[in-house]
Formats: sequence, structure tokens, C-alpha cells
Amino acid sequence: MKKTFAFAAAALAVIATPAAAQDAPSVSVATADLDLTQSADQEKLERRIDNAARRACRLGGFDAETRRAERECRLAIIENADEQVDLAIAKARTEHFATIDIDVQG
Repeated sequence: MKKTFAFAAAALAVIATPAAAQDAPSVSVATADLDLTQSADQEKLERRIDNAARRACRLGGFDAETRRAERECRLAIIENADEQVDLAIAKARTEHFATIDIDVQG
């Protein structure tokens, strides 16, 4: 089963023109190869989200205003992702424990 997360870049809509705000980027992050019950894989997911946010929010300028806008965009994506990541980790833990076969017969 292929799992991905999609996150909207809400902050970019704030700095963009009204027409461009409708085209605010979103990112998808693959999770199918991760075991979200493991802290190492949770960290990998965080890095993937950060990298995807950096790519989606890249505006191409080097002035202070552009860098501020890129940072706000990245932070908005990451903040939006936090709740979804927490839910995915909780679901992974629930599914992991549900699959443990316990021999009650002894």
C-alpha cells in the first residue's frame, strides 16, 4: 500500500497575489517504506517533509523579504504536517500492536 501525505503551503498564499494564491503549492511525502513506530523512521519522515517544504517554497530570490517569505512558507507546511504526522504515528502504533500474536494458551 502506497502512503503519502499532502501538505498545503498556506503561508505562500499570504505573500502571493490573489490569482497566485489559488495555485499555492502542496507537497506529497512518501511513507510506504517507513515504519512509523520506529523513532529513526519518524526522523526520516521529518527530514522528508522539511526537504519537500524547501522545494515547494523556493522562490529563487536572495533578498531578505524573499528569504522571509520562503521561511514562513516552510514553517506553515511543517506546522500543517505536524498533526497529520502525529495521527499517522498513532495509527502505525495501533496497527503494530494489533498484529502482535499473543499465545494465551501458554
